Amino acid sequence: MELIKVLSKVVKENYNTKKILLEYPESTIKKLVDKYSKETEETEDEIRKTIADFERFKAAFSNEDKDIFKHSYEKIKSLVADKSTKQKSKKDLEGMVQDYINKWRGTVQVDLQLTKLNIKKFFEVKTHFPQLKEFKKDVTTFNPSQLNSLVEKYFSKFNNQGINELVAAITQKFHDENPEEDAMTTFLPRAKRFVRHFELIPINTKLSKFMNFDEFEHVVDGYTPMEESEYDVPEIDTSDVEIKYEDDDVLIFAPDQKHKCINIRKKYAPDRRWCTSWEGSSNYYYNYRLNQNLTLYYVINKNLPTSDLNYASVILVDRYGDKRLADGSNSGRFSGGTVIPWKEILSKIPVLQGKEQYFEPKPYTDEDQAKLQRYKSYNLKTTDPITELGGEEETELWMELRSPDFRSMQNGDEIFGNLPEELQKKYIGLGSELTAGMVRKLTPSAMAYYVSKKREKLLQKSLRDLSENDMEVIMSKEMRPYFRNLKAKYRGELESSFDPDYVTIQYPNDSNAKYIRMFGLEDLFEALPENVTFLQIENKSNDDIIFKIPESLGNFENLSTLVLDNIVDEIPESIGNCRKLTFLNLTNNRKLTTLPASVGTLACLDFISVINCAIDVESLPKEITRYIDPVGEFWDINFPPEMREANGC
Repeated sequence: MELIKVLSKVVKENYNTKKILLEYPESTIKKLVDKYSKETEETEDEIRKTIADFERFKAAFSNEDKDIFKHSYEKIKSLVADKSTKQKSKKDLEGMVQDYINKWRGTVQVDLQLTKLNIKKFFEVKTHFPQLKEFKKDVTTFNPSQLNSLVEKYFSKFNNQGINELVAAITQKFHDENPEEDAMTTFLPRAKRFVRHFELIPINTKLSKFMNFDEFEHVVDGYTPMEESEYDVPEIDTSDVEIKYEDDDVLIFAPDQKHKCINIRKKYAPDRRWCTSWEGSSNYYYNYRLNQNLTLYYVINKNLPTSDLNYASVILVDRYGDKRLADGSNSGRFSGGTVIPWKEILSKIPVLQGKEQYFEPKPYTDEDQAKLQRYKSYNLKTTDPITELGGEEETELWMELRSPDFRSMQNGDEIFGNLPEELQKKYIGLGSELTAGMVRKLTPSAMAYYVSKKREKLLQKSLRDLSENDMEVIMSKEMRPYFRNLKAKYRGELESSFDPDYVTIQYPNDSNAKYIRMFGLEDLFEALPENVTFLQIENKSNDDIIFKIPESLGNFENLSTLVLDNIVDEIPESIGNCRKLTFLNLTNNRKLTTLPASVGTLACLDFISVINCAIDVESLPKEITRYIDPVGEFWDINFPPEMREANGC
């Protein structure tokens, strides 16, 4: 079955409807059927099946979507269709990939990830241009090279005509469905980002043809860069690169510097993903050349189309003369990490017959060796690595060879914050984890890059398992498309069984405190018993964070002890409703400068602790100072006996 058929409609399944409906009594089912019969022309059996499907998928819905009784029939159909489509598309895409590999295995080299992506691209184009001759064929009729050439007509940034045609089709589709919107500002920019960054879209996402615009906007804004520029292909100068050999069939370069590797790729094979020749943070030339002592050769096979896996390759030679190969797939055996016999290299690149002598090892020099040892053992002495090491390139070299862990360094957050954007990305690309403080120092582009690395795992984590780092990422604007759903998910994980005699919340140790950090105290205060008598909220982390205490604090009229430790910069006026409060502990709130006047009405209050607070006595309302002597760190409260008696103290 073709993917277009899978994604264009929900495939009906055979299963026992009555068994799934057992959660609802028959009387309830009849009420739902009666309700939905007024909203649709579907038969009773079809409605019952939809209800059963809803029950089957309900566990995967957000908390706010799990209640079938609040939904229209159109809404539950939409929820069911979305879940079913995702399950089916994933299953059938993987099935087609397997069929494709089974057909071509043993005939040509097949790369799993590239094949999966190209099949997805094939159907993305086919759904918009079903009339085109090449897309009327079964996808398995194309060998890997042909399939890659076909889809890259519409996705390669160096083929503006193909990209423009697909972008126009996607833009027109959403404009037809939403004619009131401005196509040029709403649909066109997102269609461009969707096509140009298709590799960043999760592989099992629905095809654009079968998304509504809300879904499309969510995917594009969540997974692709927010800013777009036109793809201009400048003239690349490679005249400074040594040509080891050239004839009518093959060109062999012998670059000896990082920028030369980058320029070869940009000029001859701009779509290749070799890490020795990529720009910015993902380049690992130094690691291969200095750490592994490899000599790099770039081979251009002039007889092949640019889309062929073997058109452009990198051959890496170790100091003993053994060779590794990175072809167009840059994966598996051909990712530059495995020693490949010369005979096997010739089977992929026959034009190298008789040319093995040109791939000689050139071990690094004594000067390179000294540099390697210096950087591998160098420890920073300041928080400014760029100035200390002599520039960005030197800092990048140090990072790649030293693999520093800023988390274990004194002032590591500050060191990271002093890195330029590309080196922040470099640090992330090296697989290094960040502290919450580092996350707060990420540049916008580096944050987007970091989120792209963490997003999928983060969305699967439970509230209990979130780190401080994770919470900082969730609160970033890059995670905004997921914020509401995450809030609903985590709200269902809040601890809701409280002892009213003792409620204590410690950040970052318990789940409730983590929820508060991200979404505030309102939801938790709603979950607390109204007769709570002891409430303690404290920050045990090293982070300087502030929780906003909501006005609903005043709902706890039986509260006798309130501890807010290292957590607030303001107390709400509604504290005056906590008439039975006898002890107010405000320890370590260094940004708390005053108290609300309503504290002066808490006649049962015996004393207030202000250890390590920044309360300015001069700023205290007279309603408070008339009853206390604010000297030292423990304030005795001297309400008149008649006032205490009147309040039942």
